[in-house]
Parts: sequence; structure tokens; C-alpha cells
Amino acid sequence: MLEATPRNTPRPPRFAGYCRAAANLLAAHGALLICALFLLAGLAVVDDYGVASDEDAQRRLALVTWDYLRGDSAVLLTHWDRVYGVVFELPLLLAERALGLKDSRDIHIFRHILTHLFFIIGGFFCYRLAYRLFDNHLVALFALLLYLLHPRLYAHSFFNSKDIPFLSMFIIALYLMERAFRKNTVGAFILCGVGIGLLTNIRVMGIMLVPAVLALRALDLYFASGGIERRRI
Repeated sequence: MLEATPRNTPRPPRFAGYCRAAANLLAAHGALLICALFLLAGLAVVDDYGVASDEDAQRRLALVTWDYLRGDSAVLLTHWDRVYGVVFELPLLLAERALGLKDSRDIHIFRHILTHLFFIIGGFFCYRLAYRLFDNHLVALFALLLYLLHPRLYAHSFFNSKDIPFLSMFIIALYLMERAFRKNTVGAFILCGVGIGLLTNIRVMGIMLVPAVLALRALDLYFASGGIERRRI
């Protein structure tokens, strides 16, 4: 016969189980939770930030570019800022017009919200990149918090639609670059190239990742173990 378990047998404390469950949940979804909280906080304080000195110039670039694409005007060909890309500014303009925003205050607040959202998306990719490099959720979460809590970056994430998108896209491009070398497939490298292309459109300095990819690929070729692997590279 099976012996009955004595009633005084100590049971594992429920608190310890709850702590383990919370730790597992934080490890799995902590980055999404932190990003969501920061987005809510950003929506609460977006009114506290004014308009940057070059924000109107950035929007003006999107306006003349859109007019040029539609064939309504050729001002872009002589525009002072035509050397800058509009891969971030043009979607801001199209979203603004889709919502029918006319008041300058509403337009700038809307731009600040979307710029801040892209900053947070860049933070999530910062977490993903750190996790890929260190294989540790806590280290990756710490990297995310360092990114989101930097005072200057946080303030600029509302009104700086040139440097902050470049920063966020740079991190995304680095993540795609790490992913391409890890997967080692044509599709992954094409996606990496698209990311670097978008980055370079925001700021031309993004082109620096092209020689970095080529140099690392050359090292792969140098250390390849056989002819088949070399041909694949």
C-alpha cells in the first residue's frame, strides 16, 4: 500500500514560485513591457517639448519632395536641403495629411509622437541585438534601459527627426547585419542591404556599414574551410 503523505510535510512556498514565474515572464516579455511603459510615458509628456530649430526645414524638404514626385513642382532640384533623404520625413508628411492635420501645433505634436515611437522601436532592436551578442536577458534589458534612459537622447527623441531616426535605424541595421552573418543566407544579406540603404538615406554616414559588411565577409572567405564554403560565400 502507498503510504499517505504526512500532513506536516513542508510544501514549497508559493511566494518562491510566484517569483520564478515573474522572472520568467520578465525575461520573455520584459523588453516589450518596458517599451510599452515608455511609450505611455512619452504620450504623457510629449506636450513638454518644443519645436527644434531645423524641424520646419525637415518638413519643408518632405513637402518639396512630395510635390516633385507628383509632378507639381521642380523646386526640389534647387532646394538647399535636397542632399538629405526623406525616407523618414516623407512618411511623416503622408501620415499627417492622411489624418487631415492643419494646425501647426497638432502637426508638430503628431510628428513628435511618431519620432518618439521610432526611437522606442530602435530600443527594442537594441535589446534584441544585445541578447544575440551576450545570450543573457538581463544584460539585454540593461542595454535597453541605458538606451531609453539617456537624458539627451530621450529629450531629442521627440523633436529631432534627423539624428534620432538615424540612431534608431543604425541599431536596426546592426541587428540585421548580425542576423545576416548568423543565418548566412542570401535573403538575410538582402534584408541587411535594405536596412543599410534606408539608414544611408536618413544620413549619408550610414554608408560606413557597407565596407564593414564587405570586410567581415572577406574574413569569412579567408577562413573558409573548403572550396564549397568559399563558393557559397
